[in-house]
Amino acid sequence: MNIADGFKGSQCVRFHSIITSTPFCFLSLILTIGNLSGCALFDHGRSVYDREGIRIGIEADPSVRPSSQGGVNNHPMDLTPTELELLLQVIQVSGYSGTMVGLITKPEPVPLFTPKELSVITGHLATAFREAKPTERVSFSLPKPDVTYSEDRTVGFLFFRGRYLHVVLTDHSSFIRTDTGGGEYKDIRDTKGMKLWVAGPARAATVPDLEEPQWAHFEKVHISLDVKRVLARKEHVPAASLDQTDAGTPVPLPAAVSPESRQGGASPEDQQLQIRELSDANQELKIRLDEQNKRTQQLQDQIEQLRRELPQLAPKRKSHKTIPAQ
Repeated sequence: MNIADGFKGSQCVRFHSIITSTPFCFLSLILTIGNLSGCALFDHGRSVYDREGIRIGIEADPSVRPSSQGGVNNHPMDLTPTELELLLQVIQVSGYSGTMVGLITKPEPVPLFTPKELSVITGHLATAFREAKPTERVSFSLPKPDVTYSEDRTVGFLFFRGRYLHVVLTDHSSFIRTDTGGGEYKDIRDTKGMKLWVAGPARAATVPDLEEPQWAHFEKVHISLDVKRVLARKEHVPAASLDQTDAGTPVPLPAAVSPESRQGGASPEDQQLQIRELSDANQELKIRLDEQNKRTQQLQDQIEQLRRELPQLAPKRKSHKTIPAQ
């Protein structure tokens, strides 16, 4: 037996004596190893910013299809905080708190991020996109604005793929979480009736089926933006005409717009794109009308049910007629 084998043997004897003499130490060792392996197993993302309840991070994108060349993200992506703010400030969200009042009231869209939130997070989002890999996406989690403590947060994900920015929302602090009646945590299937919108003059992009991401099962609230067109509109549309549709030609970047390109009129491709945008706008209006009609019908059904149940719930009046004495 050589020296190395003797050293190993002595180490094993010493380790065995520690185990048999101090069971508590052995248990502590097992727990420590378990904690380390658990950290390695469940820590799939990395943090970019975590301060005052605001968390920006990077994590694996479940919608990525590595087998397809078009199924990975355009990361790393070099965008300025100003460009990210122009993209994100057009996104709005509507929803309700899962109560009866939320079902019968018309949902009013609110900005996905407040101006104050955008001023804080856009720089860190830009850093995250520069560090992200093609198989990763950027996550965000923000507390309820101007509230000391609240369990309601704005949570979601962002990633660039092809010419689109895809936005996924899983929760928003404007809509309080549904009361489960037992104090349980928020159900991941509860989307609070949330829907994402795009404020004019920008439009939500209609992504072709071949380019549509394969969304995760519970990530049903999402929207997509054509990055170049949104930046071109936000950069070059006068403030007085923000409620009108810009008929300018699409350009690679906002800085590349020239007066000559706007004087020549719209090309056939631009006209087809404008027709598609009008069709998308009509489709959005139709969806809103359908949702409003559905909520109106639900309200009518509930009123009718209450009307039928009211006579049964009303207490029966006692008769005050006196019985004549015999």
